Amino acid sequence: MVGLFRWLLWRWCLSLSMLVCGVGHAASALLIWPVNPVLESDQSATALWLENRGKHPVTMQVRLMAWSQADYEDHYAAQKDIVASPPFARIEPGKRQLVRLIRQGPLPTRAEDSYRLLIDEVPDAAAQPQPQSIGVRFQMRYSLPFFVTGSGVWTQPRSDMERDPASATLPKLSWQLTTVHGMRYLDVSNEGTVHARLSQVSWSGNGAKVTFNNGLLGYVLAGQRMRWKLPDHVMTPAPGMQLSAQLADNAPPVDIPAQ
Repeated sequence: MVGLFRWLLWRWCLSLSMLVCGVGHAASALLIWPVNPVLESDQSATALWLENRGKHPVTMQVRLMAWSQADYEDHYAAQKDIVASPPFARIEPGKRQLVRLIRQGPLPTRAEDSYRLLIDEVPDAAAQPQPQSIGVRFQMRYSLPFFVTGSGVWTQPRSDMERDPASATLPKLSWQLTTVHGMRYLDVSNEGTVHARLSQVSWSGNGAKVTFNNGLLGYVLAGQRMRWKLPDHVMTPAPGMQLSAQLADNAPPVDIPAQ
């Protein structure tokens, strides 16, 4: 349980660290935090902060898309249950903008609903509504996961309350190797009710280690299965080797059982 609490706490602290680090390594001076926003059942809204550390004003558009997975692919769709307010913001150099992510629809009927938060830097002329026939040229795009949880479900700590780490809702993962048209894939299934974020994925056993990747591999949403191609330079793990992955940055790896 100590390990679980540590990775949950690291996950929360990482959001705060974005005030210093920023998002990604792109040539943009926009800082965004938290990087993993969540809206729980007792909350009607949550805060997203945008900060312009550049030398020129920027205009940002914030949107939320419903996020699902099927046939090993991510799918996005328009939705109206969660809205950003304001949806457009002009941020002067050195200034911050608060954007509220507001629930308009009912509580999720499932343990967790998944969204993608799209934050686009747009030319000032595009900040006003445009006819559909006129395209909007985005200068920089950020895409963050956003999850809305149902009653009794939580996946990360909150600064405004104490709760037992053992009560956190976790994904239920398993894996297998498959070969499709001569290409090797890692299949990961999530039979749990909340998402899994996989990074630092590797196999180990019998004194050997096979590293799949050293960064973020991807997400497996609740009740879904995703597939990733093994790079050509990665050897096929030997039978009996154990797969492990991080579920949050700077967290200890967890073992994932084979199917």
